[in-house]
Amino acid sequence: MSSQIPIQNLYYLLLYAWDVPEQYEKVRVNAEQCHSLPNLFVQLLIGATERLLRQGLTQEYRYKQETVEGLRGKLCIGETLKYGKIPQGKTICEIDELTHDVLLNQIVFTTLEKTAHMAGVEVNNKERVQKLLRRFPTTSRISLTKEVFGRVRIHRNNRFYRFVLHLCQLLHQSLLPKEGTKGVYEFIDITHDERKMNLLFERFLMNFCKQHCRTEFPEIGRSNIEFQLSPYGMVFSQDVGQSTRLLPIMQTDVTLYNPTTGRKTILDAKYYQQTLVSRFGQQGKIRREHLSQILSYVLNQEKPDDPQSLQTEGILIYPTITEDYDIAYRYRHTDHIIRISTINLNQDWQKIEERLKDIVVRKIEFVE
Repeated sequence: MSSQIPIQNLYYLLLYAWDVPEQYEKVRVNAEQCHSLPNLFVQLLIGATERLLRQGLTQEYRYKQETVEGLRGKLCIGETLKYGKIPQGKTICEIDELTHDVLLNQIVFTTLEKTAHMAGVEVNNKERVQKLLRRFPTTSRISLTKEVFGRVRIHRNNRFYRFVLHLCQLLHQSLLPKEGTKGVYEFIDITHDERKMNLLFERFLMNFCKQHCRTEFPEIGRSNIEFQLSPYGMVFSQDVGQSTRLLPIMQTDVTLYNPTTGRKTILDAKYYQQTLVSRFGQQGKIRREHLSQILSYVLNQEKPDDPQSLQTEGILIYPTITEDYDIAYRYRHTDHIIRISTINLNQDWQKIEERLKDIVVRKIEFVE
């Protein structure tokens, strides 16, 4: 499925997943001229870096010790006396220097260098990367690691770096040294990794709802749900507290709640190559474990003192590019509705938005 998602739509998914959908108008790519994921990400990084350079790279003060004539900055008297600088008319001082050579710029510069040696990137994109590198002020190359990205702090004055850093981190995670070559990197297509794409789809779904469904559901986020099980003794111990602590906590992908109406909907995002599964040529079925999971969320969130919790809706949402499903079930004699819905990603993005919002806000009413 993933290989047929239009490049432009994958870009939209990433923007929502990174919670920067407004950047679409600021950093754009020509989907018709971008024929592969490596070139998509490189073009995005080029566009984002060009914007950074136009508005000015971030700078920070860095303190360093220098031997100077006379006195400048903060005097380091111990070092000055130790090295006998005073008779020479000199001192050792700590001077604050405003520099571009800071972690944010080092990450962008190092990532650009790697993309210039990435297999599958078109020549004109590599040439644009080289021109950008020459426009950078003196910037150190660093070793990119998960810990390095974790050290970054984004604030109001450097908030645009948030988008650029997401790109750099994605590229860092997707580049591996190409076997049999030196200094060349191979791009590992993330769309072939169901685990990564499922996480991406979850984040997309969460941030889409926050952007477009606040009117219907003012409260949107993850929620923790405890199993409604009461301790009933243990074979080897009667420690009730321990038996309670052994129970895991369930966490939803997205929980939408309207405190005024009491309406609650739980969304579970599922990114799979095939929506339905079949065995031995039989008709495809909804995955058993997915139904069990959404049912567990809905039933265990019930509270006796909250009648509205007895009407919570659960929706399994699958991306697709071919088959479309919109199925609703009622759980036994309760007011719980369980739905299975798909979003076709192989269409105009406006239709995708309309379809997704309809899935989320539409209320199913069963007639007795």
